[in-house]
Amino acid sequence: MTVLEKFKPIFYPKSVMVVGASKDPNKMGYYCVKSLKDAKFKGKIYPINPYAQKILGFKVYPSIKDLPENVDLAVIVIPAKAVPSTLEECAQKRVKGAVIISGGFKEIGREEGLKLQEETVNIANKYGIKIIGPNTFGMVNLHANLNASFTPIFSKLKKGNVALISQSGGMCHIISYHGMEEGIGFSKIVGVGNRCNVEFADLIEYFGEDPETKVIAIYIEGVDDARRMVEAAKKVVRKKPIVAYKVGREGSGKAVYSHTGSLAGKHEIYKAAFKQAGIIMVDSCIELLDTVKALALQEPPNNGRFAVVSKEAGPAITMIDVCTDGGLTLAKFTDETNEKLKKLLPPFTIRTNPVDVAFASLNIEAYKEAVRLVLADENVDALLFFCLYHPGIKLPVEDFAKAKNKFKKCMVSCVVTPKNMWIQVKRKMEQTGIPVFPSPERAAKTLVNLTFYGKIRKMFS
Repeated sequence: MTVLEKFKPIFYPKSVMVVGASKDPNKMGYYCVKSLKDAKFKGKIYPINPYAQKILGFKVYPSIKDLPENVDLAVIVIPAKAVPSTLEECAQKRVKGAVIISGGFKEIGREEGLKLQEETVNIANKYGIKIIGPNTFGMVNLHANLNASFTPIFSKLKKGNVALISQSGGMCHIISYHGMEEGIGFSKIVGVGNRCNVEFADLIEYFGEDPETKVIAIYIEGVDDARRMVEAAKKVVRKKPIVAYKVGREGSGKAVYSHTGSLAGKHEIYKAAFKQAGIIMVDSCIELLDTVKALALQEPPNNGRFAVVSKEAGPAITMIDVCTDGGLTLAKFTDETNEKLKKLLPPFTIRTNPVDVAFASLNIEAYKEAVRLVLADENVDALLFFCLYHPGIKLPVEDFAKAKNKFKKCMVSCVVTPKNMWIQVKRKMEQTGIPVFPSPERAAKTLVNLTFYGKIRKMFS
């Protein structure tokens, strides 16, 4: 059985039961049903509750044994002590996937919780049930209209090609909410929780084969088998980038364990191992989103020679500092490019690298030609573009995109505007494959991360 087939009952179920469904809006069981409804899940939905007749328009069944047919996926939101026996009942309905939202297992750090999780794992493995959780918010598959979580708003996420694996429900929500604002499209989102029998490595392998996923994003606190995760990543990064935000430094180990029952381990050892595996390491959830957005829009550069075209000198210098600190090299233009830029731009501007287009920015033909010339240069692998809003500037977005695609170069931009200005311009840039960021530092750091992956892919190929 392939890895895609193993996880099909979880990500592509034809039917879902909610054990612990509730008609009370103050309970998680209510929102688990609402999430499925709001996502417009096309399969059958079976709420389980012995004291209700209907929940949100769905017929309610008093128990699992009363269901009229077998079910693919169970969403379980009941007291932890009842979970093992519930899994036994699920097995009678041929359930092969379970999202266990309930807490009170390994993460509490007491013997009773450890035993309860061990019992749950043994039952799941006995019947071949893949478990997401326990102690999770759930999971989402945008491509299947499936929101098996207690967060209905996830149904409004944009459908795309970024898969997110998170060890924290809170951080996953933060990342997803920011992703909504940034217009990032997700394929699938998984809160792994305590990880019964589905580990980071399993999901990395799955998303490595998933045709709907192009980029894998990870928020991680600690794992019990880091070696297996690293080995899985080494195989996947040959074809798909993995971006990871690892937390859990010295002093936070106890908090990490009480959160998801994982040992944080030495932070620097993790970082070193992940980088050797070709995983792009980031230092914040915002940098995580910036990097996956850019990787979802375009191919990374194969080398680190970059150029800057900017309307302002200060932001250009800032970008150069960030890139050179990250190991990139400021490109030296060919003599031909230098000569053409000298003829194109006024003599009192910087016409080498960075290219200062301040006095040409109102001339749309000169503006787009400057970008075209830089992208055409054989010594340039990637272009950083900066522009401040001005009512007299008309950004030739389509021409930028044509040049980028013609010369097969990576282009990352920073476009800074007052609130609600150039909204369509920035949106159009990203629609044509040019990621836009609100600060020169974020744009430049993103290019550093893209270049790292370009080198990794070339090295591993």
